[in-house]
Amino acid sequence: MLKYMVMLILAAIFYSCNIDESSTRLLVPASGKAGEIILVIDSTQWQGELGEVLRENLETNLPGVSRPESLFTVRYIEPTLFNSVLNKARNLIFVATLDSKTKGGEIVRNYMTNNYIQEHPDKFIISQKNLYASGQNALYLFSATTDELIERIRNNKSTIRNFFNQKENENLKVALYKSKEEKAVADYMNKKYGFSIRVPNGYRIEEEDSAFFWIRNVGQVDKNIFVTYRKYTDESIFKNKYLIGLRDSITHYRIFEDPANPDTYMRVDTLHMETEYTTVDFHGHYGKRIRGIWNTGISLGGSFISYVFVDEETNRLYFLDGFVASPGHKKREALRELDVILNTYKTYSAKESKTKT
Repeated sequence: MLKYMVMLILAAIFYSCNIDESSTRLLVPASGKAGEIILVIDSTQWQGELGEVLRENLETNLPGVSRPESLFTVRYIEPTLFNSVLNKARNLIFVATLDSKTKGGEIVRNYMTNNYIQEHPDKFIISQKNLYASGQNALYLFSATTDELIERIRNNKSTIRNFFNQKENENLKVALYKSKEEKAVADYMNKKYGFSIRVPNGYRIEEEDSAFFWIRNVGQVDKNIFVTYRKYTDESIFKNKYLIGLRDSITHYRIFEDPANPDTYMRVDTLHMETEYTTVDFHGHYGKRIRGIWNTGISLGGSFISYVFVDEETNRLYFLDGFVASPGHKKREALRELDVILNTYKTYSAKESKTKT
């Protein structure tokens, strides 16, 4: 009976944007570079409007970087060339429609029966975890016609990218904290400030005072995180026009290209790139995420990602920021790392403190 139950779980499929990721098989580990997706689709469709829509979705420019970088690195694979090496990639997408009459279209449809596509016209996307390798995430995009699938992808633009973003973040989080973790730093933050973040190996305390904490990992890419807070007084601070000023008011007195020259402080660069603002739920708190670029007014510049939110228990307005300086190097994965670390943040509210005592 257990064998049949497992088979049923593995065959489960989700509605529209719901995700089933069940798998219990023992498989080799998935391979591939960070942010890379293997996409299997008929060559005619890839070269046509359907391929264009997929590229627009997955290869859109990453926000907050001065030199264009795509959100993902997409590797197109002609279906006849999809083999036992490529099928071990950690991110896979199969695209199929019933109106594709080519050999490539037939091959992709074989990964999902034609009957399933015909019998479930309300669905266009399913996922499966550990399809050919452990730690692998696969999506199937399908519809009766090419035009219908194009429309569905356009109407659900964020579904695919959010799925793979989440999976990449999960993979990175495991890798970051698999080796030595700087637990003593996190414990120190908790004891002194009432908050903590999980600090991966390689990050060290750069500066701190009563309400400001900065850690740094200096290497080929200079990665930084600072956390600060102040008393929350007015919800107008969440208006986009005030958030840049808020960040600049912090860095103006804290972070410089040349500490001996106050004019070299870090500031948000709004001249060369538009700053992106997104309303978010940050661990149960209303907040804003900010992505943009910074410079020092002289020679240094880079990218940043910030979270601003209010902890209602302590009435603190928190500002969490990750920024990179990496002249000549891509920033996508460094920014992803900082985002993952920022999202390990935890406040220890007055209510929690009373419970512990």
